[in-house]
Amino acid sequence: MTGTQQQPPSDSTSPSPAETGGGRGGPQNKRIVETIIDPPESESRRRQELSLFHQYITDTGPSISMDPVTAHFWVTTICRLALKSDAALYAIYMVAALHTDKRSNFTDAKALDTCQTYLNMAIREHHKDISEINSDNVEQICLTSSMMRVYGFARLQHRPLEPYTPPVDLLLITGTSTALFRKAWDLIQDNPESVAHKMIESAADLLEDNDSKDITDDLKPLMSREKSHEIEEPWDAETEDAYVRAVSLIGRIRNFMDRENIVKSIGRRTLVFPMMMHKKFVDLVEELRPRALVILAYYFAFVSMLSDFWWIGDSGIREIRAIEKVLPDEWQGWLEWPRSILQNQDVAMKDNV
Repeated sequence: MTGTQQQPPSDSTSPSPAETGGGRGGPQNKRIVETIIDPPESESRRRQELSLFHQYITDTGPSISMDPVTAHFWVTTICRLALKSDAALYAIYMVAALHTDKRSNFTDAKALDTCQTYLNMAIREHHKDISEINSDNVEQICLTSSMMRVYGFARLQHRPLEPYTPPVDLLLITGTSTALFRKAWDLIQDNPESVAHKMIESAADLLEDNDSKDITDDLKPLMSREKSHEIEEPWDAETEDAYVRAVSLIGRIRNFMDRENIVKSIGRRTLVFPMMMHKKFVDLVEELRPRALVILAYYFAFVSMLSDFWWIGDSGIREIRAIEKVLPDEWQGWLEWPRSILQNQDVAMKDNV
């Protein structure tokens, strides 16, 4: 990525749930977060925080990384930035506690409480940084935002799925990250040594030609409008553009997919995918539009291939199964590829038992 031509696109500047205190009532939740009371200063708090920091450096941080290219972001870089950023520091504590909670199969009440406490503190400090984004704090802003995405994925693993509501919160967390990275690029595009610059560069192959509307032949049926139920679907230019962009991105990720090295070939690209979508697509998902749910199932098929990462786990599998249950009968045939991926995942998981 060179010059000013490569910058993450963003048509979504909505505040994310994790960055407004959870849920979608932005301003109200933001006020709640800003009035959060920190744990009192004490020896026990200092020891707990030291323990969380040690756990993050030695265990949690390395476990987040998907490949050697980005490994340093999650350990040495964020720990260095945490020395001058409360938001990054609290995010480290939050993710370390989340890791402990995950290891208990989300039954460790103390770890969950610790995670929520530092999540709220991280959000509060993150808000302060965002309100004054500049070349001095842009790096910790980008990394803290990325830590929020880890939290968003991890919480998918045990969220209630009946009645099914799409994980719009996760999509909004990611969408907000896109807006932040766009602002960050304006600040660091001439500084190739910047952490933020390197983070954006690491996803350059998906960011380039981000407005491409090329759809591979095998995915063109996802845009079909021939049968009665397809024609009856509400449709306009904005809707079509949102679908075309999402399907095009799905195709590009599939083109990169190497079954011998799934993580290296699609790991980062899968995480970047929601950052590339139009805000309109998120709206269509939230409205439970069948076509949008099918495309979402394709996305979670990629996610299911990354189940070995603790913060992703079985979230992809769970979401596809839930979509299957609510998708109208006439659209069920569109799930053939996600179902085939799940069959492979079921075999792989049984082999690992």
